[in-house]
Amino acid sequence: MKLNYILVMALLSFCLSGWAQQKSVTGTVTDEQGVPLAGTNILEAGTSNGVQADFDGNYSISVGENATLIFSYVGMLTQNISVAGKSEINVTLIEDAAQLDEVVVVGYGSQKKVNLTGSVETVKADEITRQPVAQASQALAGLVPGLTAVQSSGQPGRDNATIRIRGIGTLGSGAKNNPLILVDGIPDSINGLDPNDIESISVLKDASAAAIYGSRAANGVILITTKRGKEGKIRASYNSYVGVQDQTQNLDFLNSLEYMEAFNDAEPGSFPDSVLDQYRSGAGLGTEALPNTDWVDLAFSEPGFQHYHNLSVNGGSEKARVAASISYLDQDGNIANFNFKRYSGRFNTDLKIGEKFEVGFDLNFRREVDRAPGDLQQTTKQINRLQPLFNAYNDDGTWGAGFNGGNPIAKIHSGSLDERVTNYFRGVLKLKYKPTDDLSIAATYSPQYNDFDRDNFNATWVWKDGSNAEPETDHLLNNSLLKQTNQAFTDNFNVVINYSKDFGDHSLSALAGYEFLKFQSETWNANRRRFVLQEFRNLNNGDSDTQLNSGSSTQNGLESVFGRINYAYKGKYLFEANVRRDASSRFAEGFRASTFPSFSLGWRVTQEDFFPDDSFINNLKIRGSWGQLGNQFIFDNNGNAVNFAYASLFGVGNANPTIGGVPIVGGAQSVLANSELQWETGETANIAVDAGMFNNRLTLTGEFYVRKTKDILLDVTIPTSVGFGAPTQNAGEVKNTGYDISLGWQDNIGDVKYGINFNFADFKNEITSLGGLDQLPPGNTINRLGEEIGAIYGLKEEGLYQESDFTGGVLNAGLPVPSFGAIQAGDIKYVDLNDDGVINNEDRTVIGSALSTKNWGFDFFVEYKGFDLSASVIGVGGRDVVLQSDIGYSFFNAGKIQRWQTDYWTPENTDASLPRLTALSAHHNWRVNETWMHDASYVRVRNITLGYKLPSSVLDKVNLSNARLYVSGQNLFTFDNMPDGIDPLVSNFNQGHFYPISKVFTLGVNVGF
Repeated sequence: MKLNYILVMALLSFCLSGWAQQKSVTGTVTDEQGVPLAGTNILEAGTSNGVQADFDGNYSISVGENATLIFSYVGMLTQNISVAGKSEINVTLIEDAAQLDEVVVVGYGSQKKVNLTGSVETVKADEITRQPVAQASQALAGLVPGLTAVQSSGQPGRDNATIRIRGIGTLGSGAKNNPLILVDGIPDSINGLDPNDIESISVLKDASAAAIYGSRAANGVILITTKRGKEGKIRASYNSYVGVQDQTQNLDFLNSLEYMEAFNDAEPGSFPDSVLDQYRSGAGLGTEALPNTDWVDLAFSEPGFQHYHNLSVNGGSEKARVAASISYLDQDGNIANFNFKRYSGRFNTDLKIGEKFEVGFDLNFRREVDRAPGDLQQTTKQINRLQPLFNAYNDDGTWGAGFNGGNPIAKIHSGSLDERVTNYFRGVLKLKYKPTDDLSIAATYSPQYNDFDRDNFNATWVWKDGSNAEPETDHLLNNSLLKQTNQAFTDNFNVVINYSKDFGDHSLSALAGYEFLKFQSETWNANRRRFVLQEFRNLNNGDSDTQLNSGSSTQNGLESVFGRINYAYKGKYLFEANVRRDASSRFAEGFRASTFPSFSLGWRVTQEDFFPDDSFINNLKIRGSWGQLGNQFIFDNNGNAVNFAYASLFGVGNANPTIGGVPIVGGAQSVLANSELQWETGETANIAVDAGMFNNRLTLTGEFYVRKTKDILLDVTIPTSVGFGAPTQNAGEVKNTGYDISLGWQDNIGDVKYGINFNFADFKNEITSLGGLDQLPPGNTINRLGEEIGAIYGLKEEGLYQESDFTGGVLNAGLPVPSFGAIQAGDIKYVDLNDDGVINNEDRTVIGSALSTKNWGFDFFVEYKGFDLSASVIGVGGRDVVLQSDIGYSFFNAGKIQRWQTDYWTPENTDASLPRLTALSAHHNWRVNETWMHDASYVRVRNITLGYKLPSSVLDKVNLSNARLYVSGQNLFTFDNMPDGIDPLVSNFNQGHFYPISKVFTLGVNVGF
């Protein structure tokens, strides 16, 4: 009995001792945006003692005094935290990129990444919002192997990037090479989309991944998913930044004295020493007596201030969830009176009705107001053209005459205004019925409305040719108003049936759908001139004798059925098949429909029994695919869509004869029709390997592809004697062969989280057929068998003629004779390629490439105790640029000369890189040739961002869930081979009418409530 008593007391003491060591720990679990993570598992390490966080992310648990808590949540990195000395532990879980990548968005659904057999790349929201950009397309630069996003202008509102996936696959207008972009499954534009609304972006690069979209997917597909409501307490966030922008590079011209000294080399004696000595003395320099105008500096004089604001809310219950945002962007240009404003809103709602029905209702609206100085392209060309010897301002502050009244600075400030207003609305209604766990039926209807209004007024101004001169103006002749309106409406409807079922070792899923798309638009234009009172800018106030108007309307439609089957055996042998049949109104009946199939296979090697469990390779998958895609787009030489190329179209008012001295309204068929026109078809074969190593910290993807396009929709030349314009034909084939590589490393070292990513892509483009022709009629570029699309076509050069090449002013015998005009020492010596003794157009050949065939991107991020630093660098190779007229040739048409152009030939400088100077509007030195072609390869530091998250001790005092401050720079440094002052992204054959690329410095804040 005594022994029993002792045992009971000992056991009681032990229990009391253990109880005394227990403690209660409470706290909240959130993600990096401060959103509560309901259902987070909190487990005491080494025990089965655990709880889950409630609806608001709160938890409470009793644990030992020195216990360690394990916090885990799907898609987040697990954290182990000691409770020693703590009674409250608030935890912020960080996204685990490896886990999140397990599910990616694909056509009409989503799939586990490990089961993908097609080529799909995913870009997450933080990779987009890490760069504070006005246009979301800019942020894609360097992030996806095989995708190029080229921003060729810094113009506010029009600084979007042109996107290409795996090169250029077809001949014709550049718009034919645009990828299909869908936002939440509906065709849309990435530009205008608020980057903070984006949840993820999936890029479908090969035919097997994109074939479900058939006719619209020949150039790849970009699927953008916007943020949707999550279960939990309603949370709000505010994102904002302010910034200033400047040009990455600006043309560097010689000042007045340098200009005159160089001009005397072109036209000896043009400026006497007496004038040069006045400038050399410096007295009165910059006055109207001694002009020294820096037109570029005067034009790009504004700070380019911009600011952005976004307010969003997210949350809801199991039955109803909402994600809503409104945003505002205000962006000034570096040219005065240049501004872009964007107002946008997005409301995504998800409702669950009972156990089987779900309803999604989305609204998206946007208003853009783009105000630029009138006739901006011509104005920038004048800025790059006018000599420093012309006055922008007179000494009395009045406008200078410039060149015969052509003063671009006065133009900018005159009140000339090109205002473009775009109103956009999109609604989405989605109904989903799930009769069983394995089967779902979804129907989506999405109307889109786009309204565009343009009001372009070119004003004139009063100038004086000196302070004491009489005022002059030409406003009654040259001012004008153009009014333009375009309204477009798109209907989009689809029904998709999904089935998914596991049968032991077998997994099967199937999809079938129907889609209907109809587009219609109407355009109206009117203009008048001679506004006596320029302040009253209504059409009725212009001279009625100058009125003109025009209008047009069009429509097209697409009807489709499609399906997909996925099969997996034991999760290691994967198969996918897609098929889509499209019928387009752009083709005649009988040729309207076409079918586009694809197949892909995958083998997850690491799932095999023979693969060692202790290997450093965690994931190894080999996959291959083949598929066909279509292209229905036809464009004319001006880039306008052609919707009825198969029909004989008769136009009224396009052939107006004069009979008996009286003008008669007539009409004619101007272009031959082709009733047998068919789909353009792209075919892609792809083989790839995906690997994850060292617990998936190191990831590798390598892909090789062959992409062929046949039956290209092309205007092939016909004899002029036919009397019609050339009809569109299926005549041409193009082949792209290339590879993509991406390599990434992500890891944690203590409190330091970091990641490094690198990607590289290269391809070769070749025209393999032109419908029986060897080449199409060439210009500055040529499309020729065996060459790439749009190859630069010109003359090769072998230095400059020297005085020793002439005897008595006559070219030495035996040297090829140029047929372009008289030549002399210092002119470009062209190569006689065909050895016929004459230099002419027959000696032209392919001298360069207009395609960026090599592209790479490098980015990294590091996070440590609230601090984060990220940077991205992009590189481009393979592209050449030819510069012409005011940007390429010194003294073109008596224009200016840039500093890089001063290495010109003179009798004392015979080893010069450039020919002798001339001041003409045309010259045989200025033909397209290697002298004016430059290597446009470059490396650019695309973005650097430094941020800091305020600690919870500070946030609690101000009742915030999270707050982050950051500074960022965009397009900071560029390393290239271009002439000084010229950005490598300048368009080919540019003549000086361009708006430079901008670098932007921003200060921003992200706040969660």
